[in-house]
Amino acid sequence: MDAIVATGLVAAVLGALAWGWSRRGGGVPAGDGATAPPQVDGDAAPVAQAAASAPDWAHALLELALGPVTGEGATQAHAVAIAAAARSLERFASEPRRLPRRPQLLPQLLGALNDDASSAAQLAALVSRDPVLAANLLKLANSALYRVYPAPVDSLERAVTLIGMQGMRQLVALALMQPVMHADGGVFGRLPDLVWEHTQYATLAVREHAQGADVDAFAAQLLVLLQGLGAIVVVQALRDEHARRGLAALPLPAILDLLQLWAPRIGRLVAQNWDLPARTWKSLEDSGAGSDLGLVVDTACATGVRALATVRDADTARAVAPLALAVS
Repeated sequence: MDAIVATGLVAAVLGALAWGWSRRGGGVPAGDGATAPPQVDGDAAPVAQAAASAPDWAHALLELALGPVTGEGATQAHAVAIAAAARSLERFASEPRRLPRRPQLLPQLLGALNDDASSAAQLAALVSRDPVLAANLLKLANSALYRVYPAPVDSLERAVTLIGMQGMRQLVALALMQPVMHADGGVFGRLPDLVWEHTQYATLAVREHAQGADVDAFAAQLLVLLQGLGAIVVVQALRDEHARRGLAALPLPAILDLLQLWAPRIGRLVAQNWDLPARTWKSLEDSGAGSDLGLVVDTACATGVRALATVRDADTARAVAPLALAVS
């Protein structure tokens, strides 16, 4: 799907699912030819209301990757594999060295991202010290979700000029996480790729939801990223146990339970192990169930699910249309 169609769909979905976003503050970056999400008239619906009616992100991603979540095909061998994966995940608490390695520039970059006095130029200077990170950031800046003009973004300096400080904060955080969120899905097919795509859509939605709830947008974005990373770790543990036993069919309800339980837990273990700045860690500590920050994360993840599903449906329709014409 070309950049114009992809970005236009995302902008439309994020706008339609805004749940009363009333303070714009720059909005979601629009892509080639896309317009900003529309304003929502009337009283803003509370974030808690949106979160309460949100589809579960893990359930939605499993269905997109593998089909309906049913218990068909489950065997005792699957139950053993699921239990072994759960034990493997439990060991992360006592063996933090097994967690994904902290990106090299994370402490300096998180400090700059969390400092309101930091400039986009300072961020760009830090990013340029890591060629891989710089390449990932430019790739994101040129993707359909973030590209703001037809001309490619060919340098960090141009990215700073076009995207601005808020956009740079978001892109730097995503670019930092991208390498550690890569995984081979094995029997899970494209599930890891869908987790990463969903994480990007959800972080796009965070800033608007955070403004409506008056919470720290960066802390909410980081929580979304950490939960996505936790989901990747869960999928890896499950993939390894299934591969070890030569299992193909998947008992999806049990996998869903494991994702729902362990993705946020692993994310928090990663946050502890990576020595996040005190201000960031304090925000994460205050993000328990029912908190304003936790509700913003839940609602952003729900918006991300809808955006991802809508774009996927549009991709399918575009692929099927030529076939329908050929047989008509």
